[in-house]
Amino acid sequence: STKNSEKKSCSHLMDEWKTFIFLTGLFSLAMCAMLQTLDPYEPTYQDRLSIPGIMICPQSDSLCTIFTTTNTQSWDGHTNALDTLLGPYSDSIHLANNDNCTPNQYFLQDNNGDVRNNPKESCQIKQTILENCSGTADCTYLYAEDNPCVIIKMNWIIEFKPGIDTNPAYLSCTGMNDDSKKVGSIAYYPAGGIFNKIYFPYYGKITQVIYSQLLVVIKFLKPTLNTMMNVECKVVASDVATYDDQDKFVGRSFFSLQVISRAG
Repeated sequence: STKNSEKKSCSHLMDEWKTFIFLTGLFSLAMCAMLQTLDPYEPTYQDRLSIPGIMICPQSDSLCTIFTTTNTQSWDGHTNALDTLLGPYSDSIHLANNDNCTPNQYFLQDNNGDVRNNPKESCQIKQTILENCSGTADCTYLYAEDNPCVIIKMNWIIEFKPGIDTNPAYLSCTGMNDDSKKVGSIAYYPAGGIFNKIYFPYYGKITQVIYSQLLVVIKFLKPTLNTMMNVECKVVASDVATYDDQDKFVGRSFFSLQVISRAG
C-alpha cells in the first residue's frame, strides 16, 4: 500500500509538472505573438497624458528656493543644477548635430508608407538664446544679484503638436493669489517664452535620438526682497488645458522663491 501511495503521489506530481509546462509554453507563445504586433518606434497604447507637464530647475524637494545674494554657499547648488541641465544645450553640440530649422512651422518627418524616415533629425536649441540666463556670460545666473534665473522645461510627449491655430504655445508665469505684486515683472528667454513649433512633434527616443527637452528661462527683474513668493508657471496654447481635477500639475507647475538681500 505504501508503494501504491508513492506511485500515486509521483504520478500526481508528474501531472502537475506537465500542466505547468503546458501553461508556461502557452503563455510564452501568447507573449511572443503580442510582441510581434508592437511597434518598437512608437507605443501602440499610450497611457501618458496628452498634455505635457513642466519641470522647474533649480528645484528642491519642498519646491522652495531660498538664497542670500551675498552668500555663495546658499546658491551654489542652484547654479550647479543649472549648469548640469544646460550642458547638452551647448552651442557647439547643437551646431554639430542638429538642424538650423525654419522658425514657426512644425518640423514634420513623416514616414513614406512602410518606409521609415529614420533616424529623424532635431532642430537646434542653442544655449545662447537664453541670453544673460544662459550661464555663458554670467556663471552665477544672476543669483549674486537680485534677479535669479529659473529654467522651466517641458516634458516629452510623442506626436504632440501644441498651438493648432496660428499662435505658438508659450510659457506664462505669475505670482499666485496676492503675490503678483511681490513677484513683479518677469523676462522670458527665448523672447515671449515661446515654445517654437520647430521643436514639435517629438517622435520618440529610438527614432529621434538627438533631441533635447524644450525649455524657457524666466528672470525675475525686481522681486520683492526678504519675503516668500509663490509662483505659478503654465503652458498657454489653444489646445492645452491647464486644469485637471485629478492632476493639478497638468500643463503647469508651482514653486516658492525668497531672495534675501545683501543687507538681509
